[in-house]
Amino acid sequence: MGLKRTIKTPALMCTAIGGMLGSGWLFGPFLSAQIAGPASIISWAIGGILMMFIAFCFAELSSTFPVAGGMARFAQLSHGTLVGFTIAWVSYLAAVIVSPMEAMAAVQYAANYFPEIANHTNHGIELTKIGIIISISLMLIFCYFNTLGAKFVAKSNMALVIFKFVVPVATIIILFSSSHHIGNFTHFGGFAPYGLKGILTALPAAGIIFSFIGYGPAVQLAQEAKNPKKAIPTAIIGALIISIILYIIIEIAFIGAVNPHDLAHGWKHLSFKGDYGPIAGIIGGLGLMWFVKIIYFDAFVSPCGTGYIYTAATSRINYAMSKNGYFPEQLLKLNKKGIPYLAIIMNFCIGIIFFLPFPGWQQMINFLVSCFVIAYTIAPITTLALRKHKPEMKRPFKVPSATIFCTISFIICNFILYWSGWDVIWKMLLTIAIGYVFLAIYRACSKKEHQPLGFKSFWWMIPYLIGLGIISYCGSFGGGHNYIPFGWDAAIIAGFSVIILYLSQKCSYITESFDEIHQEAISTQKSNNKDKNKYNNK
Repeated sequence: MGLKRTIKTPALMCTAIGGMLGSGWLFGPFLSAQIAGPASIISWAIGGILMMFIAFCFAELSSTFPVAGGMARFAQLSHGTLVGFTIAWVSYLAAVIVSPMEAMAAVQYAANYFPEIANHTNHGIELTKIGIIISISLMLIFCYFNTLGAKFVAKSNMALVIFKFVVPVATIIILFSSSHHIGNFTHFGGFAPYGLKGILTALPAAGIIFSFIGYGPAVQLAQEAKNPKKAIPTAIIGALIISIILYIIIEIAFIGAVNPHDLAHGWKHLSFKGDYGPIAGIIGGLGLMWFVKIIYFDAFVSPCGTGYIYTAATSRINYAMSKNGYFPEQLLKLNKKGIPYLAIIMNFCIGIIFFLPFPGWQQMINFLVSCFVIAYTIAPITTLALRKHKPEMKRPFKVPSATIFCTISFIICNFILYWSGWDVIWKMLLTIAIGYVFLAIYRACSKKEHQPLGFKSFWWMIPYLIGLGIISYCGSFGGGHNYIPFGWDAAIIAGFSVIILYLSQKCSYITESFDEIHQEAISTQKSNNKDKNKYNNK
């Protein structure tokens, strides 16, 4: 028995939208406006366009190889075990914390009505013991409903996404109709008071990029999609287009809705008193307290929805890592509904650790989420490698002008990583090193026969990771030492990316895992065609 193909195209698209449209829409417009002013509108547009390049690569890979946990398996196709493990390791660490993070966020918002579940401290809002118990209970609910089958998860998530979509749209209508100050776009320092650097800094710092990388669940659930050839590209690209448009309009509505008196000291010093939050604060100032309550309810539902769908997506990454030989084979076990239930249990146990009140824990969580970015670098690398070694392969969706497109996509990934700053990069490099230690220990203790590590196809990652660290250390973003002037750093990152991409292609080959993964994809499509024939006969 394998994973069951029960997710239709609209439901798969909703998994992608659900990952991108969380409660962040309540704070992203505010944070990006602080950093870039009205030019934050351009930040959202740039962020969406940049992620669209990478999404095209994932659309080609996922529709050609509709396997579970694809993000953890694609590197195995073209670069073997070590490269595959590197990408899978950071993908897993970034994904496994989403569910506890979102459970905590939901409970923190609920504290507006039940103050006994959270306390205000110098470090921000911290959950009480009761709040932690409630958060863990939410995670248990996520896990339980995820064991009921992919079809149930997809349908129930659709209902959540519809609500999560309707509330921002209603908010936009209210902001445009009740409070809109055109002068906000040109006064108080002009349209771009902090210049190009402010526009670019907002991409990682305001959560813009991390909003748009949320289409990952559609990639992880690819093997359970009906008609994956059409469903996957439609879901990934369609969801991203919808999210880009929505976020840009929300930003325009927010900028125009800010009271000009609050901008007396500039956008950088824009703030809102109390616990309302920026958008709820504006609407509360208009006297629409009934809608503020709806926003607070959405602020609870949205993180729950994101945590719910990531519980499903993360278990598929476990499943893929077990297929690759990085995790024990026991995690491949499925229940009667075709769900990797042991992986869900494992992730729940790991997730509980993130509720421990370690100092600086929130900063560590922010860093781990940023690990998603380096996982996305594998899309253009593997897409280009397979075009080189398997040009005759049928591809339901093809990236146009693959060499140019993939090169631009890889450069974009490295720009995003660089903009995250040295404070993030060095921790990420340390985490990757720890992952190699984990892999070595697991392979030493495991009695099963393992595939070769593939050092010959891995060595390009050494100058890549070290070079990325050096450039970030010398750059001007996030703790960098500003040895490389702003402007020159862009040229250096672009040139560095082209060299690394060239080296990665020189090291690529059709690995031992290719036939196995390809056969999984073929079996999925054959089974899908049988189901279609049964339906037509009926």
